[in-house]
Amino acid sequence: MWIPVCRARHPGTGSATRWRERLLAAVAVSLAGMIGAACAGREFTAGAATPAPATAQSQPPEALYAAPTRVDRAGRVLAAVTINGHGPFRFILDTGANSSALAPRLVEALGLPNDPGAMVRVNGVTGSAMLPVVEIDTLRAGDIELRDVRLPMLAEHIFAGADGILGVEGLQAARIDVDFARDRVTITQSSRARAPGGSLTVPVRLERNGLLIASGRVGRVPVQVIIDTGAERTLGNAPLRDAIEHRVSHWNRRDASVIGVTDDVSTGTTFLAPDISIGNARLRNLPVTFDDLHVFDVWGLAGEPALLVGMDLLGTLQEFVVDYPRRELQLKAYPDPTTQRVRRCGPNECQSRIPPSGP
Repeated sequence: MWIPVCRARHPGTGSATRWRERLLAAVAVSLAGMIGAACAGREFTAGAATPAPATAQSQPPEALYAAPTRVDRAGRVLAAVTINGHGPFRFILDTGANSSALAPRLVEALGLPNDPGAMVRVNGVTGSAMLPVVEIDTLRAGDIELRDVRLPMLAEHIFAGADGILGVEGLQAARIDVDFARDRVTITQSSRARAPGGSLTVPVRLERNGLLIASGRVGRVPVQVIIDTGAERTLGNAPLRDAIEHRVSHWNRRDASVIGVTDDVSTGTTFLAPDISIGNARLRNLPVTFDDLHVFDVWGLAGEPALLVGMDLLGTLQEFVVDYPRRELQLKAYPDPTTQRVRRCGPNECQSRIPPSGP
């Protein structure tokens, strides 16, 4: 859970404004992109994001569940969740969190028991902290129901109006369909059916209790790619930064502060990464914030190049599906060919891998 804040290294030159415009343009046209917990000795890793506030004028109506990426903010995915039969409430869908979490106002509204002595360590992007846990009887999201679970309670400001975080615990048999065009998020038991025509499939592995990891490359550097719907922006670790930063001039880098669910703040560097390959998907013009972040240690990925891809790119799709039993991510682009940035390269040329959809 974090918000990278870019600051110019060379103020007064006008480059900061051009940099922001460049980053926003890259986010606007990109089509694909791509931290656990419990009590009794286990830990919770949080990866949910807090989107930037929207301006009051000239903005479309706010999406209830599948909010797409816009030039002023990254997208967000929320699922309808019931707690102990009450609801539905809106929970941030976070494929980077292996357990769910609750907002304090929801705990208060439902009168849930809160034992001040019951604590759990929460791992965020920038650090960790001990936080209280709450016992609930049932949590239901679509076809998935969990019983007798203990969930951490995070600070209210983390949720940005949402009621909780829906992690991946209990979702290993699920198919999650996020449709930004229809503002719809559905969670069902997977039938293991193949992706429909017009979709690009990216194979993934499930590690550390459900973390989605794909193999990829940044330029010529092999990377482990974490697909995190709870992350607002895309992050790279220190080994990846060290491997590619020689290609980026000093003037094309910007300082960035990374703020997580704890009080720890990390200062990194943001620049446009070389072309990124994830399976057959090709990503270009992707701004990435790099630093030696705590979460990569938690995931065991601090010693090799790794990339966390968040909602800044996932939110530019028309639709995406996470099918856990099939171990794949299914991506569907908008039909406008001018926005296509996901490509499959043949021997002589690159062509779009995601065919435009019909009207």
